[in-house]
Amino acid sequence: MSMSAETWLSHNSRLPTSDAARRISESARDGSKLALLLLSHNNAQTIGRHLLLLQHGWPGGHAPWHEIMVADLGSSDATVEIARAHGAKILENPQHAIRTGMGAHGDGLGRALEVSDSDILAVAPASLVRVELDALASLLAVLLDQPSCRIALGAESAEGSVLSRYSLRPLLAALCQPLSLISDPASPLLALRTQEIKALPLARSNGYEAALVIDCWNHYGLESIVQVLTGPLHWSGPDPRADSTHAFHSQLAALEALHRAGRLQIPGQFGHILPTPETWDENGPRVVSRLEIFPWRIPEEPSPFSK
Repeated sequence: MSMSAETWLSHNSRLPTSDAARRISESARDGSKLALLLLSHNNAQTIGRHLLLLQHGWPGGHAPWHEIMVADLGSSDATVEIARAHGAKILENPQHAIRTGMGAHGDGLGRALEVSDSDILAVAPASLVRVELDALASLLAVLLDQPSCRIALGAESAEGSVLSRYSLRPLLAALCQPLSLISDPASPLLALRTQEIKALPLARSNGYEAALVIDCWNHYGLESIVQVLTGPLHWSGPDPRADSTHAFHSQLAALEALHRAGRLQIPGQFGHILPTPETWDENGPRVVSRLEIFPWRIPEEPSPFSK
């Protein structure tokens, strides 16, 4: 029996817990393999600080990590050298980086899933000013506490990020009502049950997160997704989700996942949500979201957004 919206909101929408870090350390001592993936691109200013904190700043003094991986997406600064000096396992995709000038977050996660033997994998962008340990611990604790959970998403707020609020949530409300409950489907802070997520398609692009949530729902049901109110993310530069190219990739990946789930009923077309400022006043822009429809092109080769 599928989970109702009311049940999901009461059981699978959570606040961080104060004892999560302690319980995660105990679980690691008992044999759970917990891994962390940092997605990096020219993050020499932050990567060393993150790794020191993750290795030596865990509450209670015992870092729970079976391994810490850094998926580098074509850095031209000292990110890789700094991460290697701190003992991280470096995952590089030089062919892709040479071809495109920069890898994508979905590439980095895909590489980590290929090589990791962990039970649970936490994922965070290295471009944050600080990786909040309590937030990571709360996401990991959800997967330990709920065997049915395959993915735990961090949520900055009940409204979610700008990309979620103005694009992805309207899209899900229109085409996949059960997932419209999720506050922040574009959250880059998440934890995954590694083996089950390996079985899913993966958008090898930036903005892969919402598509992964849709595929998880399609394969495992609404009960497989939990959101935790982890609080605001503070970036060392611009929030990448505010970039129009990132937003388009996220929308396109989500639409392909909705197509796989049978939620796009017109086989010859697909669309994407385009937030457009219409008028400006003293309160800022009035934004209208429009669904633009395009021909659905069936490629002869496998989609670059599929595993």
